[in-house]
Amino acid sequence: MQRGNTILLASLVFYLLTAFFGRAAGLSFTASSRDADFVLFDGTKIASPVCATNADHAVFRAIGDLVADISQVAVGTNARTKNPVCYILIGTLGQDADIDHLAAEGKLDVSGVRDEWESYVLQVVKKPFPGMDKALVIAGSDRRGTIYGIYQLSEMIGVSPWHWWADVPVQPKPFIGFKGNILKQGPPAVKYRGIFLNDEDWGLRPWASKTFEPENGNIGPKTYAKLFELLLRLRANFLWPAMHPGTKAFNQFETNKFLADEYGIVMGASHCEQMLRNNVSEWDTNVFGEYNFVTNPDGVLKYWEQRVRENGKFENVYTLGMRGIHDGAMPGGGTEQEKAERMQTIIADQREMLARWVNTNVAQVPQILCPYKEVLPLYRRMTNVPDDITLVWPDDNYGYIRQFSDARERGRSGGAGVYYHVSYWGRPRDYLWLCSTPPALIAEEMTKAFDYGANKVWILNVGDLKPAEIDTEFFLKLAWNPHSWKGTNTYDLLAPQLARDFGPANAAELTSILAEYYRLNFQRKPEHVGYPDTNLFTREEAAARIGAWQALVPRVDSVGKSMPSESQASFFELVGYPVTAAGLANQRALSPANAREAQDLIHRLTFVYNTQIANGKWRNTMSDNPRGLLEVKSFPTNTAAEPTSRTNAEAAAIPTAAIKSGAQFIENNYIFVAEAEHATAFIPGKDAHWQKIAGLGYNGGAVTIFPTTVAVRSTPEKILAESPCLEYKVWIQNPGDWMVTVRALPTFSVDTGSPQRYAIAFDDTSPQIVSLPLSQDEQNKTWQENVLRNAAPTTSTHMLAKPGLHMLKIWMVDAGIVLDTIIGHGDGAADLGYTWPPESLIRKP
Repeated sequence: MQRGNTILLASLVFYLLTAFFGRAAGLSFTASSRDADFVLFDGTKIASPVCATNADHAVFRAIGDLVADISQVAVGTNARTKNPVCYILIGTLGQDADIDHLAAEGKLDVSGVRDEWESYVLQVVKKPFPGMDKALVIAGSDRRGTIYGIYQLSEMIGVSPWHWWADVPVQPKPFIGFKGNILKQGPPAVKYRGIFLNDEDWGLRPWASKTFEPENGNIGPKTYAKLFELLLRLRANFLWPAMHPGTKAFNQFETNKFLADEYGIVMGASHCEQMLRNNVSEWDTNVFGEYNFVTNPDGVLKYWEQRVRENGKFENVYTLGMRGIHDGAMPGGGTEQEKAERMQTIIADQREMLARWVNTNVAQVPQILCPYKEVLPLYRRMTNVPDDITLVWPDDNYGYIRQFSDARERGRSGGAGVYYHVSYWGRPRDYLWLCSTPPALIAEEMTKAFDYGANKVWILNVGDLKPAEIDTEFFLKLAWNPHSWKGTNTYDLLAPQLARDFGPANAAELTSILAEYYRLNFQRKPEHVGYPDTNLFTREEAAARIGAWQALVPRVDSVGKSMPSESQASFFELVGYPVTAAGLANQRALSPANAREAQDLIHRLTFVYNTQIANGKWRNTMSDNPRGLLEVKSFPTNTAAEPTSRTNAEAAAIPTAAIKSGAQFIENNYIFVAEAEHATAFIPGKDAHWQKIAGLGYNGGAVTIFPTTVAVRSTPEKILAESPCLEYKVWIQNPGDWMVTVRALPTFSVDTGSPQRYAIAFDDTSPQIVSLPLSQDEQNKTWQENVLRNAAPTTSTHMLAKPGLHMLKIWMVDAGIVLDTIIGHGDGAADLGYTWPPESLIRKP
């Protein structure tokens, strides 16, 4: 064998579960020498990894990280490499002669890995070469496949992807072995998977410039090196760098583009930064003239071409088109049709320079068009978008994807992707502080987009990254395998992540705590409670909400106290701070008498984050009031009357009759409430069914349609014959005109330009088709209200002539709709409040 650069290796615990990585693992950690088929460390000797001297520099660098990981894991090691226990052979198929030889001899199983994108295999091979009894082989289909295999081993032995960015500790072990034979991963479902660092003014940039790399006074190479490593540990490959005013452009640090290549990271730039340029800090009017393609096309093209010429030899995804200097509309004016035609001209010119400087076959150059904000209507007017450009559909900045690829778009070679937010600065209200987007919403929307062809690019706006760690990993996990959550319970994916970082004994309780955190924040984000100036919650709702948050405090404290000292920092960052701070934000807004105290406690908590956690490592990274919008105010409560209750005798008589009839829900004073997922019956349709989603909605559950790609049913006849149906048996005491309001999520239709719809009826009456409000205008008041409350309520009216048992039915019209709660209210009903009254389930006496 001709090999060099021998690297020491060893490590610890295996928390990898099948659901966590999506494919069954035939290789698992064991602490027992009797069960071990491969020994990494036996207390005195460490397995010795080797790789070819011609390996890619990014692979060599990742092996260096592995060495650092091992040094934290193996107890009592003293770098003993003579007569190692076994060997770890690391290489890339097609580039490493020894790895190719093992595959050719049939000793290494590379089926499903060879010639795939970013795939890898870890396999125990007996007698791979003369004089070598056994080896653990890490083989990748390409350089990133090999790198992911290296980090796979790091995580299997107990090094969390968040060991640096969230201070998750490594637990040493005296023996590290593996039982089993093989683990394969890949190819990933989505080709380019990454994050966008944005709105970094209050966290990432102050921390980098003042704490982590003050020598650069900005977000520089030292910070990006740590970010690149994190992305690779999370099996991501793509980055849009920070770009706000005050942030030095990524490429103004000459070493950054080489650094990205050294790690194997693909670089891009945001929706408003074409051709890898950062307009805010790089456009110089004295050099290039006016940033206007109508008046100064030569200056604009010269500006773009300069960057393509400098960076064209590296791996990049180029953003095409044109917007303003910083997240504004394209300069030059004109009608929408004129702007659309100008955009097509610009794209043609950009592709010509890519052909000149990157690849003469421009279709081989990764390119995207992101129809964000005002670009979306322009795209709809464009008639000649080249087929190989990837269309990256944006969400509405609040987690609801605006558009999905139609049949023609799904046939394009460039395919589609998604630009998604878990942090945002803009109308109707920022959410830049705490990360509170439920994993279930991410899963529901991104899986739907994937099913409609969005498999080329997934990019997540993470703001400052901290405190969006949990959502970031979850998003990237889905990008590897969008259906790994199996369409039911996203917490089945979150629990193994928490077990990995905080131990299996704490996983169930932490999952439950975070489920409640996401549920309450879905009703109203911490940054949106008390906005606008009139409080939306009734007194009773406000009290219940504060009580729910306060109930989390002892649970968080209890888990925190059980954590060893080395886990205190990571627990505070990932769980303690966000949960406690969110509860205090609600108290600040909903309890005027305690508002000032709550504000002071938030400031103290943030002070701890910035000064005491990890010995001051995160100084200047956390602001509890980005942009200064979160003020202490006294908000008047909603004094609407609560419905009065019947006497005990009346209530007992009505349930007795309802129970005998088989009813599941019961009217109480002209109101009944049913959670959508508690339907009496789920009736499947011709080719689709309603399915529960745990972790979504106001009360922790919702229903949607699977599969999401079924055809629309738009007539009563078609609905009755083919649509899946939800049935709710309701006992009505007061007949007459009844209104039924359905609280759905404010999702956009999979049929572009159409509203989301459902059909509804009581008993055997003809279905009424009800449309959710449709708007993509940020100035639209209904849209603003709906995204702030994560609800799109719609109401239908029904005549119920007789008291007694009635069957409420809800059918699918459009796939992609998500139903949360249903409330029926008659003429005598009291105000429904913000969260609505409790569910009217019949409870047997």
